[in-house]
This record gives sequence, C-alpha cells and structure tokens, in this order.
Amino acid sequence: MDNFVRDKLTEWNFSEYIDRFKDEEIDKESFLLLDEKAFANLIPKLGPRYKFQEKHKAAAPSISPQGKRKNPPTFPSTSTPPKQPCFSKPTQPTSKFERQAMKAAETCVTQVLEKLKTLPKKEFIDYLKGKMTKLRTGVKNKVLVGVFGKTGAGKSSLINAILGEPNCLPNGANISACTSVMIQVEANMTNYSYEAEIEFISKKEWEDDIKSHQDVMSDENDNKNEELVRVATAKIQAFYGKYGVGKSLKDLMKGEHFREIPEFLSPTNTVKMISCGTASELSGKIACYTRSDNKMEVKHYWPLVKCVTIKVPNTKELLEHIVLLDLPGTGDCNKTRDNMWKSHLSQCSSVWIVNDIQRAASEREPWMILESSFSYLIQGGECENITFICTKTDDINPKNYLGSPVLKNTELHLDLEKKGAAERKRGCIQHRNEQAKIMLGERFNDEVVKKKPFIQMEKIFQVFTVSAEEFQNDENPILEQEQTEIPQLKQVLEDMNERHSKTAVKDYISGVYGILSLIKAANSNDSTMVEMKSNMYQLLKDSLEEQLSTITSLMTKHYNDLKKLLSEGVANSKKSCLQIAKEKVITPEARKDGRGYHRTLSSLCRNKGFCRSTNGDITDLNKTLAESMYAAINEKFALIFPNAGTTGESIYKKICNFSIISDNMAKEWENTPMSLYLMFLTTEENFLKDKLKRDVLLRKKVIYESLTDEVQIIMCPCYEEASKISGKGTLKKTQELLVKHIDSSKNPMFDNAQKKMLEGFENLREYIEQTLRTELLESLKRSLKTPNSLSLPDVSEQLENMETYKMLALRERTSQI
Repeated sequence: MDNFVRDKLTEWNFSEYIDRFKDEEIDKESFLLLDEKAFANLIPKLGPRYKFQEKHKAAAPSISPQGKRKNPPTFPSTSTPPKQPCFSKPTQPTSKFERQAMKAAETCVTQVLEKLKTLPKKEFIDYLKGKMTKLRTGVKNKVLVGVFGKTGAGKSSLINAILGEPNCLPNGANISACTSVMIQVEANMTNYSYEAEIEFISKKEWEDDIKSHQDVMSDENDNKNEELVRVATAKIQAFYGKYGVGKSLKDLMKGEHFREIPEFLSPTNTVKMISCGTASELSGKIACYTRSDNKMEVKHYWPLVKCVTIKVPNTKELLEHIVLLDLPGTGDCNKTRDNMWKSHLSQCSSVWIVNDIQRAASEREPWMILESSFSYLIQGGECENITFICTKTDDINPKNYLGSPVLKNTELHLDLEKKGAAERKRGCIQHRNEQAKIMLGERFNDEVVKKKPFIQMEKIFQVFTVSAEEFQNDENPILEQEQTEIPQLKQVLEDMNERHSKTAVKDYISGVYGILSLIKAANSNDSTMVEMKSNMYQLLKDSLEEQLSTITSLMTKHYNDLKKLLSEGVANSKKSCLQIAKEKVITPEARKDGRGYHRTLSSLCRNKGFCRSTNGDITDLNKTLAESMYAAINEKFALIFPNAGTTGESIYKKICNFSIISDNMAKEWENTPMSLYLMFLTTEENFLKDKLKRDVLLRKKVIYESLTDEVQIIMCPCYEEASKISGKGTLKKTQELLVKHIDSSKNPMFDNAQKKMLEGFENLREYIEQTLRTELLESLKRSLKTPNSLSLPDVSEQLENMETYKMLALRERTSQI
C-alpha cells in the first residue's frame, strides 16, 4: 500500500479501511482499477460501500494513470480545433436507480431463500425455492448485430473505432490481406484480459475440403474455373506452404502438420484459447487464424477455423448484451462455414452493410448480397433493422470533387472555393455524405421496398457516413468527432444494450415482487380467503379456456389461409420450377459458355444445394426450387410473423394481449388480500408470454425454412450422385442429372414441402395452447389450491421495500406490450 491510497482513504473519510486495503496490497494502479466486485470485498457494508463507489467514480478520470492531457494548440479562427481523444470515453451507465433496484431485489431473494432453508421440506416450499432460484439464473439471449461487406470495405477498422481499440481486429494494412473467417466480438465480463476463442472445423471436414481442392486443382479441362483453382491453391498453400499443392491426401493429413494446434485433433476440446494484456498483442496472435495474407511469413491456420470469438474488456456498457458479428466478405464453398453463416445470419436482430462511400451508391454487389440474404434475415430470421454504413468519408480530393460537372460553378463550388483548405475539405465531405444518404435511401426503396412490399422495412432503414480515420485523428483533424458519425453508431449500440439491460432488471424486479406477494398471501390466517380462493380459481380457470379459444380461432384462420396459398404455390412450382432452376442455377445465361461452371455446380452439390462464392454471392438451388411457393405465402407470412412491431394478424400481438385476469376482475379484488395472488399470477403470465414470444420466433424460422428443407431432402440423392461425377463432360452430365431428378421428383417434392410447413404451423398452435394451459394451471394450483397458514416466513419488510420499484417494472412492461 502506498501513500496515494492512504491519502485518498483519509481524504474521503474512509481511514477505518486503511488496514483492509493494506492487507489486499492495494497500490495506486490497482486502486484505479477497482470494480464493483472489489468494492464488495473491501467494504462489506452497503451504506459505506455506495458512498465510496460514488467518490471513486467521480475521482477516477481526474487521477487516471495515463498522465496529464496536453493542452490543445491554438488555431486561427478559420481552423477547427482538434477534438479530444475518445477511445476511453465512458458510455452511459445503467441508471443509479436501476442499480439500486436490482441490488434491493437480489438482497430480498437472498434473505427469503435463507429463511426458506430453515423450514421443513414441503412441496410448496420447494416450489418457492425453485421459483426464486430460477429468477437468479434466468439469462436473456444476446442481441446479434451482423456486419458484412466486401473485402477492403473497412469493416474491421470500423469495429475497432467503435470499440475504442485501434488494433483489436486485424485490419487490412496489407492490401493482400482479408478476413477469411467469421469473427464474433463481445464484452469480456470476467476479467481485464483480451481473449480469443478459436473454434476449428473437424478433421473429417478438413479432409473433405482437401479432396475437393485437389479435384479443382487437378482439373485439366480447358474451361476450368480459374477463380476456384486460385482459392483451392491459396487454402492449401496457406496451411502447408507452397509445396503442399503437389502432396497426396495421406501426406497432408499426417499428424505432424497439426502439432501446433492440438485442439484441432482433440475429440473433445476443439477450441483454442488465447489471452493477452493488450488488444494489439491479441490482434497479432490471432491474425494467422483469421486472415488470408500471402505477405505473412508464418503458417496460416484460417482454412481450419470455423469461428473466432474475441472478448474485449471494459466494454460492459457497450457490449454486455450485444455481439458484433464480422461476417467475411467472401465465401469458399466450405460446408461448415456456409452452414454457420446461414445460421448466424438468421439470428441477427440488426445488419450493417459496410461499403466504401466512393462506391456505395453505384456498386451493385452489396445490393446483390442483401437480395440473396434477405430470406435468411427477414422471413427466415429476426432482423429488425438494416443499416448501410459508408466508410472512408475522409478520402476525398476537394479540387476534383468541386470540379466535377455536377458541382462546377454551383453555389457550393463558389462558396467553398473562398474557404481555407481544411474547411473546404470538410464542406466537400459533408456534401458528399448528404448526397450518399439521399441516393442510398432511394436505392433501398427501389431494390427492397418496391420489390418486397409485404416487408415494412422502409421505416427501419438508416444510413451512416463514417470516418474511422478522422475519429482516431487527434492532430489537426478535419472533422469534429460527431461529424465522423462513429459516436452516433456507438450510441445505437449503447441504446440497444441499455434497453436489453433495463428489460432484464425490470423483469427480475417484477418476478421478485410476484413471489413475495404469493408468500405473503399464503401466510394469511384469514378464514374467509378459503372461499375466495376457490371462487377465484374457478373464474380464472374458465377465463383461461376462453382466452385459449381466441388463440385457437386466430391460428386456425391462419392455417386455412396458408393452406390455400401453399396449394397455389405447389401448382405454380410444378409448372415453373424446372425453368426457374435452369435460368438461375443449372444453366444460367451469364455462364452460357460453361467456363469453369462445372466446378461451381460440383461445389453446390457437395454442399447439398448451397454455395457462397468467392465474391460473396449465394447460390441456393433448394430455395430457388421453392421460389414459387415462397412467392405465394410471403405476404401472409409477414403479417403473421412480423419482425418489427405487430400487425392485426400477428401471433406476437395475440400473445401480448393474452391474459386470464380481466380489468373487471382486477378491480373487484383490488382492495382485498386476494390482490396479492393476482399480482403473482400477473407476473407468471408476463414471464410465460416473454418465453412464448421467443419460442414463436425460433419456431417461425424453422417453419419458413421447412419448404427449403423438404426440397433439399428430395434433392439429396441427386446431389450425392452429381458430386461424384468427374472427367470429360462433367458440366453437361451434372446438368442433365439435376434436370432429370427435378422433373421426376417435383410432385412429391412440393407436396411434401406443403405438408411439412402446415405441420409446423399446426404444431406451433398446439405448443402455444399446451404451454399456456399447462403452465398457468400449475400457477393457479400452486397459488389458489395451497392451504393457508403454512407457517411461512414473514416477508412484509421485503415486500414493502420492493413496493418502491414495482411501478417502474409495470410501466416498462406496459410500454413494451
């Protein structure tokens, strides 16, 4: 312990804890790094601890070990003063009130559980303990934000800027480098290290990959696909070196090649852990696992990697409930990575499309990727927001920009020509940013809104124009930090994270209050409650059946509507599927010469009908075959399962409005002891509805994809046979086989697909009804069929303490519904 710590404790009137800090060897550096867990250990009592936390929080920035900030230089009035560094800027914390509420609720749970442990073992006691324990362990799923764009668009630099870590994700400092695997970025909530979890594909998958690559490289056909040859060669050379190309499969699979990554060969532990003290150190160590770079003089392991998860410390307020998913800009027709790509895409609540601003409005590729990914994101996913991010906005030549035919001699041109160099460049940047936002909004309207009118996406599309370079520029920057729009993007994540955090806190508080209400009600000795409980039980049980009938009615209507639309889709599919499949996949006009296309079809067949190309394009023969069926149901499906908001036909809305407790019933029992039972049952209803909404979302994705899945099942024997075709005439033989199989199988294929989707929807109806009936009857039984006077602990004090926070939880619940 040094004098700094001793002086601070004395200054803040905490000298009584000097010995405690001394025993723990707290010096100045560790003092500044103290967190809530350390506070609890050093100062056990809540009152003094809260006071110390507030003083420590207020003083920490002014006594930061990073040293004094230099005074900014003075500038002429026409210049823009430099902005302050923003990497360590704290984000908006969860409110003090919410922290206090959560702490109070946790204290209540601890106190009541301790009291329950002393009671004789009974079924009702065990039920109460189980409910309270479940509250503690209930964890909501994290929100996934998918970030994708072509190689060189600046995804990694963008994420680094948002994190405040310039060197966290390896970025394209080398023009030959690009991210080749999926990277998940999340908060490290356990320590202050920068950690990476590297998950490998299986040994069998790598062996299959090598066979496929060797087939491609050995292709002597004049029309071979040079791009596939390049990718295959690059992957083999990345791991084995330049001499690996000519070796046999047996030689390439020898254990000696995998000595440095024993996790790859392990049958149980296929994840490699790396922990570092700084972001730069971690970035250097994981580069060979994430990036293809022919300039790196080290062995590359990325061909064997399925996914990398990076955990960043000190990002709780930004990423506690958020995962940033950096999706590679290219594909390599690897089955494992392709399946993971589809799965993760369908889990994204928000998607960021990143592109260089100079190509953002004119380039077709990002829109093609969005178009081909749309069904995985929206109908077969849970995406609520699409954001287009234009990067590198600072990369502009004012002279060329103002001298363009569109701007030359305009008012803007004449006005900016009078300004200084910095102000002129800033004006050009801002003007181009505004124009980009207008053009991209129009492009989105043309490419998405008009083509897919059944998806209400125009309200949740937004554009950001960012400059990671200027955001990190602390010496004579051209743009203010707000003008780089990185802070606005951070705010989007912070708001998303905070909403998730607030919901979790309020749900917990509401749950605690409900259980305390049940304990207090069950502890009553009022003899008149026996009859009242019996009456309430029957009323609520009848109400349950009445409310369930409304769900049955709505879902039966939806079932019949879907059945009619699917029948139309089946008829159209049987007529047109072969023509559509030929035009889009089997014999596309763009590949009429067949040059190398046999390898694309072979890759697609090996991957059961799906393939992502080296430029990110998606080819999905199964979904193409089911195209007419999807066209028939898409509008109705979007009304039944909207991703954002609710519709009059929405199942989510029906679940939200479901309640066995009517307003009249609540009013009738309002001023009686029975209101405590209603409070418990209301809480049970809300938790159950939250669970059902999440389950419906997951089942909705399965239902939507069931059409494609059934098509794939029928097509699999053909894919397996086609993947074995080789030698002269491979393309023609593969095409003929696919055409013949589709033509002969189309009737059972589409009939089965219709049957499967309708079965899935009917199973969903049964699941919703059964879950609501079973769970609520159990809650009714536990609360209203349990005898009173069980000698339960007195929770009046805890209930009174929680009363302060009850209305906050109820208001949040009401606003969400």
